Amino acid sequence: MQKGISISAFGPALSPAEAAKQAAAAGFAILEPAVTESGPLRIDSDEAAYRAAGEAIRAAGLRIGPLACDLHWNCSFTSPDSQARMQAHELAVALLDRARWVGASVVIVVPGVVGGPHEKAPRVRYGEALARAASALRGLWPEAERRGVRIAVRNACGRFLLSPVEMRELIDQVNSPWVAACFDVGNVRHIGYPQDWIATVARRIACVHVSDYRIGPGDGDCFLGDGDVDWPAVITALKDAGYEGPLIYEGPGDPADVSARMDRITGRA
Repeated sequence: MQKGISISAFGPALSPAEAAKQAAAAGFAILEPAVTESGPLRIDSDEAAYRAAGEAIRAAGLRIGPLACDLHWNCSFTSPDSQARMQAHELAVALLDRARWVGASVVIVVPGVVGGPHEKAPRVRYGEALARAASALRGLWPEAERRGVRIAVRNACGRFLLSPVEMRELIDQVNSPWVAACFDVGNVRHIGYPQDWIATVARRIACVHVSDYRIGPGDGDCFLGDGDVDWPAVITALKDAGYEGPLIYEGPGDPADVSARMDRITGRA
């Protein structure tokens, strides 16, 4: 399992080439590109921009990680609005193209949103969200197959996929090798145990985001190793599941410090 870092950790103004140089200098082996609203790689950026980003990452001696994107918060596969669901489908297809351009073999998507972290009422009923997410992914996997890029659904903080059994069964319902899971360790610590999620979702995991979470007064996200994630148990569970993909950090912090923290939590230090 090689350590990687998301380009979002370097701020929106930094070019992929400069982010790759800094990531390599900090000891990372993989850089995860991301499609954002205002960064160097946008949904309306042309093919040349994505290919240049991929070349810059490889020139720095790094592998290209999954292509990330947070735009599905605005147009969700699970929305009650059919037009928004169509926009979500079109966005996913566009991301598959851009992943192929940049050289990523996986696209990370948010599979649905029941409600935002601070929303008092749900946007959609939970059961309807599950059915719509499965239907959307069944409609997308042929597009993924045509492009040779896998779709990895992420357990984001949208009050959706609140148990590992749901994530496993969603992927199994779709029943395609082109749809897998992106597991975010820290996103489940306040509702469960990451090692249990890994054991349950197991072989369906295509990529892993590493983050930490502190439980108690003032609980919330924190730097790697400072929270309540049982990292030895997480690493053991990943090995037991046969996971050999990247461990990617997405969050704030000095890249060199993050790299050292990743070495400690994975037992490399």
